[in-house]
Amino acid sequence: MEAILAYDLHNGISKNGLIPWKSKTDMNFFYNTTKGNVVIMGKNTFLSLPKNCQPLKNRLNIVLTTNPKLYSEDNKYKFNDGLIFTSNQFVYQEILQNKEKYIRSFLNPDFKIIIIGGKQIYDVYFPLCETVWVTRIKCDYQCELRIDYDFEKQFKDRE
Repeated sequence: MEAILAYDLHNGISKNGLIPWKSKTDMNFFYNTTKGNVVIMGKNTFLSLPKNCQPLKNRLNIVLTTNPKLYSEDNKYKFNDGLIFTSNQFVYQEILQNKEKYIRSFLNPDFKIIIIGGKQIYDVYFPLCETVWVTRIKCDYQCELRIDYDFEKQFKDRE
């Protein structure tokens, strides 16, 4: 399993429920890293996506929520083969054990599971990740939501 995130000078990841910076380079990296793969995110991360990006295209979107029925029955979300709401925090194990059940035409045959946020999801899944892709934004965006994880201690930079 892998994770991907960006944070500012003070480990900020969100301000007012949104990513406060605009980085075309980071967005391209995010897209190229996650396309054709399974992405796992929390409900708030899903809801923070622009409406025209819900669900993220060319990826199987797994949204963790305590009340999946609320979203499964809500007609404002376009339900297709690329979006699953679940309360199963071990869904990654289910996916790995039953890959054929989760194969979609847009997924890579050797798809990865990539954690894309938010903070609570990162806190649970970082220790299970082999790789964490990090973009360090070199400004202070005065985010109220910060990631509290010692990346230098847990992971090594790749040159």
